[in-house]
Amino acid sequence: MLREKGKRLPSTMEYAHSLMPIDFPEDESWINLYGMVSEPGIDMLIPVETAAGRYRFMPGPEFSPRLYRGQNQFFTKCIPSIYRVRSDIDALYWVTKAIELSAVMDRHPATWDLMAQQIEGLTFALSIDALAQHYQYPTQLLDFSRSKDVAMFFATCAYDGENETYRPLESGTATLYTVDFRELILQRGGRGDFMPLGLEPLPRPEAQRALAVRLGPDENLNDMPWVGRTDIEITAGLSHRYFEMFDGGKKLFPANPFDEYIAQLRTNRTVPLQALEFGFDQRLLPAHPEGVSGAQKALMSAGYIVKDCAVEIGASVIHAATEEWALRKADYFGRIRMRGVADHVVLEDVSK
Repeated sequence: MLREKGKRLPSTMEYAHSLMPIDFPEDESWINLYGMVSEPGIDMLIPVETAAGRYRFMPGPEFSPRLYRGQNQFFTKCIPSIYRVRSDIDALYWVTKAIELSAVMDRHPATWDLMAQQIEGLTFALSIDALAQHYQYPTQLLDFSRSKDVAMFFATCAYDGENETYRPLESGTATLYTVDFRELILQRGGRGDFMPLGLEPLPRPEAQRALAVRLGPDENLNDMPWVGRTDIEITAGLSHRYFEMFDGGKKLFPANPFDEYIAQLRTNRTVPLQALEFGFDQRLLPAHPEGVSGAQKALMSAGYIVKDCAVEIGASVIHAATEEWALRKADYFGRIRMRGVADHVVLEDVSK
């Protein structure tokens, strides 16, 4: 459609230039500085070329200049979860688990449909890290949202890991980060350091309007030039407002039939040997002087289990996921809106 008109999907750098300036006070704007018009009231999915031959969807609002991140407290080192693990072997374990997760998600019906959905000759850029972050695996990514309300929920409500629920805080000092989205993209040269989070047809990242930013091992969010920080005094009224807005977090974590199965994988301390071999073959894992066998011994010495086993997902889980996706599929793909850009300018002869 776009190519027939001499256009293509925008790159991340071109997308950055469509955003409103950071001093624009509103996050919702249906028109930007260049007269580009969005569709108010529609939760659009905007495909952007994030790498050669690949695209991902940007969550709205389309022209919003900001990303947000909320925390219950301030940490002098705000770093991704993979850098908080205890040792290099723990990091090796979690990267291998992410590879296993990717194999699991290859069985999800939403993956089949999305990978078959070519847009202007581009294929969806499936990301192992983004999938892992979506399911709370340690990764190099930090979570952000295009919604300030979502960030405020995470700033004012605390997670109870034992019961897997959230509760509103009564007091304390929360931290709200605000990212200049345009500067983030431009200063990082349009690299894939940020991405819409997760496999988009899965409901959770969409509900959270989620994106993620990849930081290096020596990078601290507090030192980044494209981020600002505000301290927020938590009150019972403030926290209960956001707690009720998102139904105690249920609206931000809509269920998917794969969730229980993946939760079991995340806690079983076991990796398939095939995932370890694939990781070394594709150079997704750091080199080990003794190769796969040496890495396997190191993992087992650290208390992990390495098994020669294939990913097995029950037919009932696949069936439930197929039915759940069928209810949302038409609406999901119906919200895709393509924003075309051209490498040339066509001047119309108005004298005729």
